[in-house]
Parts: sequence; C-alpha cells; structure tokens
Amino acid sequence: MTQVAGLPKPRWRLRDPYAHQNGIPNFPPIVATVLAARGITTRAQADLFYKPHLAEDYDPLELPGMLEAITRVRQAIADGETIALYGDFDVDGVTSVAVLHEGLKPLGARCINYIPDRFAEGYGLNFGAVQRLREQGAHLLVTADCGISSVAEVAFANELGLDVIILDHHTVPDVLPPALAAVNPKRTDSPYPFDELAAVGVAYRFLQVLYEASGRTLDDSAFIDLAALGTVVDVAPLFDENRRIVTEGIAQMRQGLRPGLEALAKVSGTAAERFTAETLGFAIGPRMNAAGRLAHANIALDLMLAQNSMLAGGLAAQLDALNRERQRQTEEAMAIAEEMLGASDDPLIMVASEHISPGIVGLVASRLAERRNRPAIVLSKGPEESRASARSVPGFDIVGAIRKEKPLLVRHGGHRAAAGFTVRNEDLEILRDRLVNTAAEQLGWEPPRRLIEIDAEASLADLTGLEVKGLMRFEPCGQGNRKPVLLSRGVQLKDAKPVGSDQAHLRLMVKDGPVTWRGIAFRQAEAELDREVDIVYSLQRDWRGDGVEIEVLDIAPSGEGRPLERGV
Repeated sequence: MTQVAGLPKPRWRLRDPYAHQNGIPNFPPIVATVLAARGITTRAQADLFYKPHLAEDYDPLELPGMLEAITRVRQAIADGETIALYGDFDVDGVTSVAVLHEGLKPLGARCINYIPDRFAEGYGLNFGAVQRLREQGAHLLVTADCGISSVAEVAFANELGLDVIILDHHTVPDVLPPALAAVNPKRTDSPYPFDELAAVGVAYRFLQVLYEASGRTLDDSAFIDLAALGTVVDVAPLFDENRRIVTEGIAQMRQGLRPGLEALAKVSGTAAERFTAETLGFAIGPRMNAAGRLAHANIALDLMLAQNSMLAGGLAAQLDALNRERQRQTEEAMAIAEEMLGASDDPLIMVASEHISPGIVGLVASRLAERRNRPAIVLSKGPEESRASARSVPGFDIVGAIRKEKPLLVRHGGHRAAAGFTVRNEDLEILRDRLVNTAAEQLGWEPPRRLIEIDAEASLADLTGLEVKGLMRFEPCGQGNRKPVLLSRGVQLKDAKPVGSDQAHLRLMVKDGPVTWRGIAFRQAEAELDREVDIVYSLQRDWRGDGVEIEVLDIAPSGEGRPLERGV
C-alpha cells in the first residue's frame, strides 16, 4: 500500500507468540502454527474448519420473527396475494431478492421485485416506493437487506394496509419498526447461535423453513451460489455458518454457473473451475455493484434471474462497461478527497464534495480508511442535503458513533464496520466536529500505525508442498478468516519492477534456499528495497490459476530490523 506522507511505517505483530507450542501433533509445522494462532489446536477443530459441512446445522426457527414470517407468507400464497420483494441496491440486496423471487415462484407466489434508485430514492425503504407498491396491488411487503431502521416507513405501510416482513442483518436500533415480523440475527432477543449472516443468508434460511413448512424439499443447489456471492461481497465474516455457505456455494459454482454468473465470468476472464471467494469479491462483485452505483441495480438483478445466455451476455457487457466507468470516477474522486484532506491527521476523516457521486462514496471511504488507517466518511454534497458512506477500522464502531448524532440526521443505518446516512448541509460542520471528537475519545489524537497481524514467522525455504497445500486449504478467505500471513526474514530480492496502468504495484522475484518465488506487492512501488529483505506475505493462486505465488503485504530492508511485536 502506498504510504501516505506523515504516517509511520506499519507495525508487525505476532498474533499468538505461543502458537508454535500448541500446534496439532504430526501436522506440517507451519500449518499447525497458523491453525493454533487462529485458535484451532485439536484435530476435531481442524476437521470442522477444513470440512465446514460437518458443523452443526442451526435451527432457523430460533431467529425471532421467523415463524410469524413463514405463517404470513404461506397465507399470502394461499390467498393469491401479491408479495412485494424490496431489496437494497448492493449485491447482498440484489442476491436476496433473487433468492426470494426464485424460491417463492415454485410455491405459487405472485411477486413484484423492487429495488430503489440510489440517486432518486436513496438507501432503504421510502414512502414513495411503499405507496407505489400498494397501488400495484401488493398486500405483503418483504424487505431484504434493509428495513430494520425504517420505523416511520413501516408504520406508513401499515396505514396503507400493507403487512411488512423484514429480513435484515444490519445493527438493530433501540426501537424496532412496527413490522409483522423483523427477522434479524442481530436482535438482542435472538437465541440463534450465529449473528453474522448476510441478508442473503437470512433469506436463504427463510426459504429452507418455508419449504419445510409447505411440505416441499428445497433444492439448495439452486440458491447456494447466490447466498455465497452475497455473503462474500457484503464482507460478512467467513467463519461458522458463513464459511459453510461460501464453501458450498463456490463448490456449486465450480460445477457449473447460472447464465448470469457465466456471462460475468466471461467478461472478467475467470473460468468457473477457478472461482474462489477472491473471484467473487474482486471480479464478480464490483461489476454487479456498478449497476447500482452508476445506473440501476435492476440490471444486476435481471442478470441473476436471466434464463438464457444471450440475455445474460448483453447484461454482463453493460455491467462491465459500467464497472470501467466506476473505476475512472473512483480515481477522480480519490484525487479530490486526497487534495481536500492534505496532511490532515484528525482521528476520523470526513470529506464532502459536490463533485463526488453518491454512487461511489462508499468506495472512496473504504480506500481512505485503508490508506490512512482511520475511520473515513465521504459525502456527496447536494443542494440541501448530503449523502454519506462511512467505513471504519478495527476497534471503532462507526454506526454507534453515527447513531449518537441521530437528531442531526435525516436517515441512517449500517453496522460496526460500514454505515450510511443523509444529513442536512447546515448540520455538516457540527456533525463533523462531534464525530471527530468521538473518534478521538476512542482512538486518541495521535496518527495510528497500521497493524499487520502475522500468524507465523517462518523461513520461506521451509514452505514445502505439504505446507503450501495446508495453507491454501484455509480458503474461502476474507473478512473474519484472512489468508494465513507469514513473515520471512533475510530473503534475497532477485528482481522488482513496477507494473500496472499507474505503475503503482511491484512484480517481485524472491529466493530463499533452492526455490525462487514469484510475487506481487500491490501499491508498494515506492517501497524501500535492498538486496536482502524481510517480507510479510500470503499465498495465492497466480493469475494463470495453475500455480502459487506470494502476495507481499509489506516489505522492508533486512538491515532495518523491523521489530515483531508479541500479541497477548
């Protein structure tokens, strides 16, 4: 990552200094150490990790509101009522609506799909959409990936004669909307053992119960790919139940893709048999999200529901073009944001500009938070109101900080790591001051140093075939289950050259012992190098998909002697 002027070099910290002592006997030593650093110290735990299908299957009826939701939907189907499926405009919302649409149709349900326009309507339920859906004959409104904060909008729907069922996963407010059922694993009264399902995971579990109650068998293979896609792209933590969903979903994709995903695979240059969580997060997800960011998310929804390759191919081409435009606008917006911030060292970043589109504020906030290692809020400034997206860093609850300022906000929602809100322009400065002060109270005023958690220190020469195989089996990796991170010191740097359209990345060749490794260091073209270096890295499939290379997360001359802190 490019170092921002004024920020110190990253810290390296060993996740568990005693992991090497607690590894599973007779496992490859490096693999055993990494597993122990993640709290996996027995063969039984390792079996559940490597084979998540062996884990206990939780009872979705333990989710509060699930029984009421199932009962009402069955009634609507039996009475021939029209059910409105209302989703968010990101991939989690789109896949949730697609899962519900494809799952309800075989049961005889009459459905209207509705995703709001990001620019004209904004996030979540809105009064105008509720009114239009009622006028179209809807008697039941099912929200997916939104609704848990929409108290007034749900009350309005009830006044119009609409029953409302909420399927959501965002942070639950102090007052629940007056819905018939609010199914959310984050409810404080929920006994469900896992509270980190994405919205599409909630929708998927909802269908399983609905089919069982209807005396039908749900074909999981028809939906698990969408559940995996929404889970990964929404950055839900990939452990426990989510790990099983994503593992099974990727396995299904490798056997064959639905027309929409096959078309996206073609435009992104990825073969189905090489699909990974990284593929979903960095090749498929951004193209789907580009629809809602620059045009309308209905393009992505239509693609997921497409039944033939010709229609899917045309829609995928649209998304690919939108994604290229999204990349261009993001780069321009980043330049604007960086210029406005300058050398600011506030503990929380807040940038507002009329030149940043509301469709990309989340992307810019995410990149600023990563680059400057502090919470970031980016606002698209309108004539009277500004729409914001916020991204956080470990240890700071961004939605909690925002919720404290509720009287200043028009609307808000989200979770600990990511949130959004709308604010009147006249309240921008006081809101900024209050949020910065909250961040200062929790994080301090000193510019933080980025922390890289390392699972094991090991010689690069010790990475045998068994070690590589065991480390690669940590997939699917992502939020909550990062790729194993290793530190190797005294590695010979054989070659390093800038690559990429902006020459911001480094293509490396490193050697330790008899083996030479290819590697890539993203956004580190300005890194300080020497003939011998210490590298912090993970393993990944190379771009051809038929070998393994290293992804260098940080690099330093060996002579610097960067210390390795010890975790507790």
